[in-house]
Amino acid sequence: MEKLKVLELFSGIGACSKALERLGIEHEIVDSVEIDKYAVKSFNAIHGTNFEPQDIKEWDKDIEVDLIMHGSPCQDFSVAGKGAGGDKDSGTRSSLMYETLRIVEKLKPKYVIWENVKNLLSKKHIHNFEAYQEAMRNLGYVNYYQVLNAKDYGVPQNRERVFTVSIRNDIWDKTYNSFGDLFEFPEPFPLEKKLKDILDTDVDEKYYLSEEQTDRLRHSSFNSQRARENALDSVAPTLCARDYKDPQCVRLGGLYDKDGKTHQAGSIYEVGGVAPTLSTMQGGNLEPMIVASRGRNVMGTDKTEQHLEPNTSGTTNTITSVAKDNYVAEPVGGGYSRENC
Repeated sequence: MEKLKVLELFSGIGACSKALERLGIEHEIVDSVEIDKYAVKSFNAIHGTNFEPQDIKEWDKDIEVDLIMHGSPCQDFSVAGKGAGGDKDSGTRSSLMYETLRIVEKLKPKYVIWENVKNLLSKKHIHNFEAYQEAMRNLGYVNYYQVLNAKDYGVPQNRERVFTVSIRNDIWDKTYNSFGDLFEFPEPFPLEKKLKDILDTDVDEKYYLSEEQTDRLRHSSFNSQRARENALDSVAPTLCARDYKDPQCVRLGGLYDKDGKTHQAGSIYEVGGVAPTLSTMQGGNLEPMIVASRGRNVMGTDKTEQHLEPNTSGTTNTITSVAKDNYVAEPVGGGYSRENC
């Protein structure tokens, strides 16, 4: 069987190709278009390739492609952003989605997969989503889309994204019969893992937080007044809660909360459930954190809390980042440390 020829646009570290690999789909990455040199370096390390950074606005190659996968920039559609939108020729990062349409028109691949944030379907931004769908139809494709949540597919993260799968008309005619059988997205299945199940436990010393950072954390205004008082003695309760029927990380507070305001930066969550959607923050205490308990004797009894179990009875807490690069924090020798997981 001939390998599927894949072009990744806005490729990042190549998660799309990695998914194909894990699914056992024979494929060849014919090109990867990504402008961030650090992401490209990671892509090459993961996939054994040797691509260079490329600007999608300048990309114009004549290559044979079966599948284009693109996760065009979401910042201007996301509720976490400023809502600048992605109108064509507006110059926003999210407007680069129209570069994909230019490339699809040129290469006419058999399939196109587009992933973006759920807020793209909001009243403010849906006109761009509809414009993409219409353009793909005009280029000769049948579109299917659905909002999928990572927690419904084995990943302990509450991350909703809208996926559009476009199939070229001639391929669709060969694949689906005259009764109009539809492409079907995968069925959800029960989540068996929680965030605590995938966090690393071994921490390199180079990731230790300074005493100044630790002290600031201990005196920060997360959780309740009682928790702040207890935190001075390294004892602070965490919360376990559910979003309707689904577990989630609950925001306890933040390192920089002042005057009753809340901030995404430095937000602190509990670890027992599903992680919140990861932000694109770069660290420096700007990333959201989670609270996890460390095994220790509780209240002078024989009871010992398990490592990274939800803290329900007053044990030493750690702060664990759930930012883009997933730092892991754990107290070592009275201080704190963190590590990539």
